[in-house]
Amino acid sequence: MMALQQALVDALLGRGEAPAGLSGGERGLAAYRGNLVALSARALAVPFGRLRDALGAAEFASLAWTFWRVHPPERGDLGQWGGALAGFLVEHAGEASGLPDLARLDWALHQAERAADAALDADSLALLEHTPPEALWLVLRPGVALLAQAAGPVLVWREGWRGQWQTLSTPEAAFMRCLLDGASLADALAAAEVKGSGARTDFDFGAWLQAALQKAWLQVARPTPPQRSTSP
Repeated sequence: MMALQQALVDALLGRGEAPAGLSGGERGLAAYRGNLVALSARALAVPFGRLRDALGAAEFASLAWTFWRVHPPERGDLGQWGGALAGFLVEHAGEASGLPDLARLDWALHQAERAADAALDADSLALLEHTPPEALWLVLRPGVALLAQAAGPVLVWREGWRGQWQTLSTPEAAFMRCLLDGASLADALAAAEVKGSGARTDFDFGAWLQAALQKAWLQVARPTPPQRSTSP
């Protein structure tokens, strides 16, 4: 039975002939394959809407089917399919095409929208008043991500139910990277060369904190380092 199933999968993906005894023969196989082709385009368009708009419906559908055959879904939830697309585009179109960056942005926004809910711990902000930066950690909400794009660093997050993004200056990106990596506030400030330290920079922690509260980046302030996830 498993051999028959694998033969059918291979035939559907264009890797082999239709297995003997398949109902409808080649006509049935063509119908199955047509359904998969349509499904691949619909499924990939959910997280990659900007990429679809950039390529056009026909070219995107062709990309989706090619990608499906090389990197088929591994889970029943098709919303989890697509994480390998940026790397696939690097191999087949090159970074200079701009398509990998667009795929990375689309996927990060998709992940942000699917991230777990996490409310701001407003009481923890009192730690900012009396805790030295070297003994304070700022934890960002699930879904916040920092992307290295050709045009510069980009921050992605979820505001309400929609993914949002904005470009960052180099100091802002250095600060956010440290927070995402679990560094203390002191280390993050040092990386950003905070305004007032004498360094030539336009980073302002007060302005960052206001934005972090308004745009729902920040989850909690902690007097101890956050536990790092060990999951892959």
